[in-house]
Amino acid sequence: MRIAFCILLLWASQDLYGQQYGVQWVIGDRESVLDFRNDTLTNYPIGPEMPMFLTSANICDSSGNLLFYTNGIYIAGADGNQIENGDSLSPCASEFQQACCGLDIPQGAMFLPMPGNSRYFYLFHTAEDTVNGHRPGTLYYSVIDKNGNGGAGSVISKNNAYYHGIFREGGMTACKHANGRDWWITWGDIYNTYYTFLVGPDGIRDTIKQTIGPSYYTGIDVGYSKFSQDGSKYATGCYQGPILIMDFDRCIGEFSNPVTITNQDKSSSALEFSPNGQFLYVTNSINLTQFDLSLPNPQQDSVTLYQADSSDQAQMGMLQLAPDGKIYASCFAGGFYLIHAVTSPDLKGDSSMYVDTALMTLTTNSLQFPNMINYQLGPLIGSGCDTIWSVDIKNVVANNLLRVMPNPADKYLYVEMGMQGNYEFDLINETGQVIARKESWQVDIFDTEHLASGLYLLNVIDKISGTSVTRKKIMVTHYLSK
Repeated sequence: MRIAFCILLLWASQDLYGQQYGVQWVIGDRESVLDFRNDTLTNYPIGPEMPMFLTSANICDSSGNLLFYTNGIYIAGADGNQIENGDSLSPCASEFQQACCGLDIPQGAMFLPMPGNSRYFYLFHTAEDTVNGHRPGTLYYSVIDKNGNGGAGSVISKNNAYYHGIFREGGMTACKHANGRDWWITWGDIYNTYYTFLVGPDGIRDTIKQTIGPSYYTGIDVGYSKFSQDGSKYATGCYQGPILIMDFDRCIGEFSNPVTITNQDKSSSALEFSPNGQFLYVTNSINLTQFDLSLPNPQQDSVTLYQADSSDQAQMGMLQLAPDGKIYASCFAGGFYLIHAVTSPDLKGDSSMYVDTALMTLTTNSLQFPNMINYQLGPLIGSGCDTIWSVDIKNVVANNLLRVMPNPADKYLYVEMGMQGNYEFDLINETGQVIARKESWQVDIFDTEHLASGLYLLNVIDKISGTSVTRKKIMVTHYLSK
């Protein structure tokens, strides 16, 4: 237990407490926002209009406030206006890349918080810039200063070409490194090679090239890829071809154990993992299939949850797991003010509860949700690569600025700082998740009665500076009544 706590403490010294980067989604042809910050999902309009087709990405700040969104052509702020120097992304002469419509590459853009620095954000993006103009040939990155231009945001470095190849038309995604701070970005080419890029505080540091699984050199190789919520599994597919599922090592960024399955008609336009990672949901626009990955052969026990008939024009586009634990599906064709949902995706078969027209929206949507990843994923405790800081454990734990009682705690935990200030108290479990948060000038109380017995970390953040000022180990123990 002592080793696990030391690992957790090392991780907690980083700026990893902002876990709300993906709680709002910008969707649609006339832009509205799906807001998952409260118990009830709401949606509100945003403007001016940014034309979107397949490429869509957005990101919030650590508190869940919308910061930026893009269609792959330019970047807008929360007010809908283009941010400073946010124009002319991914330069190319392709007729498919037009300001009128947005870039038409699914998962063709993605925002990431810069590791170790809460002020800057990366936008990774691409263009249809190969010889025939139908596939991406360059991975670009741009850097955004959220405090730039008086707080409206500014692109301070743009269209940096990092890697050249012939990538599949879509399927760029990312997963948190096992250290809980850095990022792995992965993308496949039109054959069976996968490129994995490690992004750390000093930029893109490593590129891993790995040949594995089937070839995706088909007539329509439009791709879509996802990691499971714990980062241990990766799945990818394309509109004409098989679905590939692999294990992923968050320490070294390598894939292994490829398993191939096929959806109906041997095609898939989108896929998504259930929150617990047991099930993979796949659509090819006219059906939705659930595969049980806990079985030796997921193909044999697949379940069709939705099958379109001739009267169903809304059909199904992209799939994405939301912060409320549901999997949402956009429409395949435009003109519909609605999205579908799987409301209990951790359950098998019909118990997963597919709902057609689960939510009416303020805008039409066609084939796009913003390219979201699991921003909340923490370090892989006990993996051997989950420590990245050298800190004095004894001095940190013994810090006398913070008073807690009782410790061990049973029903409640009283916390008090030695002097007044603008504080945020975060209670963190052993997997690195912030499970309770209080804001106070000096004193507060946590309800621990319903927490599992075990080791926790209390981290105190100075809200003015945004830095951690002290932290302390907390033991929760529930005593049996005599």
